[in-house]
Parts: sequence; structure tokens; C-alpha cells
Amino acid sequence: MKQQAKRHAPRWKLNHIPGYTPEAETAEELNVSLRTLRKWRQLRVGPPYIKVGRQVHYSDEGRTAWLKANEVQPITRREVQPAAHAVA
Repeated sequence: MKQQAKRHAPRWKLNHIPGYTPEAETAEELNVSLRTLRKWRQLRVGPPYIKVGRQVHYSDEGRTAWLKANEVQPITRREVQPAAHAVA
């Protein structure tokens, strides 16, 4: 009889951590390249992350909070103050 080859789950499924998203998926969700995400990590300006061995995972809650903290609110016309005229 032939012995059947073992089927392995994809690597990312073996290392899935509940509440965290792998680096590649995070880059895709944020619509940025992996290189950009890595640069943000190096500069400590991107969303919070954890490292497990060599793998990087981003906290789902942390990513949402980071996006919210970087949200830009538009200014309506009524909120814009006219510039003070300098008297010369």
C-alpha cells in the first residue's frame, strides 16, 4: 500500500494568533506595500505590532486605534477664521 503524503496547513494558518493579522495581510488591508509597513516599523510611526520569532503580526484593535488617531477632520467654511490684516 502507498503511504499518503501528509497535507500541511498553509504556514500562515499554523501561526495565526487570534486578534492579530499577519504583516502581508495588514499591508494589503492598509493598501501600502510591505516595504512601507516595514519602514514605518523601523521609524516607529505605524500601527502597533508584535513579533513572534521572525514573524510580525499587527493587533486588530491597535490598527483600528492607530487609524482613528491619524484621521483627518475636514474644516467647514464657517470654522475658518479670516486672517488678521497686518498694519504697517
